[in-house]
Amino acid sequence: MLRPLLASLALLAAACSQTPSDTREWRATDHDHTENPNVAQTDMTDGGQTGVMGIDEVALAAWRANCVPCHGVIGRGDGPKGIPVKARNLTDPAWQESASDEQIAASITQGKGQMPKFQLPPATVQQLVKLVRLLNAKRVDAPPAGDAGAPADASGATDAAAAPRAPDAAKPAPPAADAGAKP
Repeated sequence: MLRPLLASLALLAAACSQTPSDTREWRATDHDHTENPNVAQTDMTDGGQTGVMGIDEVALAAWRANCVPCHGVIGRGDGPKGIPVKARNLTDPAWQESASDEQIAASITQGKGQMPKFQLPPATVQQLVKLVRLLNAKRVDAPPAGDAGAPADASGATDAAAAPRAPDAAKPAPPAADAGAKP
């Protein structure tokens, strides 16, 4: 019993005495990824545009810092500070239709209700207005550009025959009755 324990300790001691092959000091060039730089290492030569629906990084940073705490990441008014103050749900299609771009910009720059005013450059305010418009939940449900003038019947519904229907085969079959079971 003593022999396996001594053998294990000898192996452990031998493994711990080896030095790593690369023990030099860290250098900045160890982390300079010039061949394949990440986003934080690239120059913004396109005027700050990042390709996120045409919203620049400055506006996205302003959104994260000033708007997300109350309105939430996607604008539903469910941010950590938004629920107690009943922050507006910016995705609500009815509100989106009722508010003009000028009213949204005024709310940002002058504040409204419990929302404070923010001193932001006009270009950033306009980008935030654009971002708020992109949050409209109805945008997702909107028909393609060619269907905008689709005729509707008296109830306001479009022709049901034109809408694609899900196949019935996708419905799960009812469970089969056990042949040997008694009622």
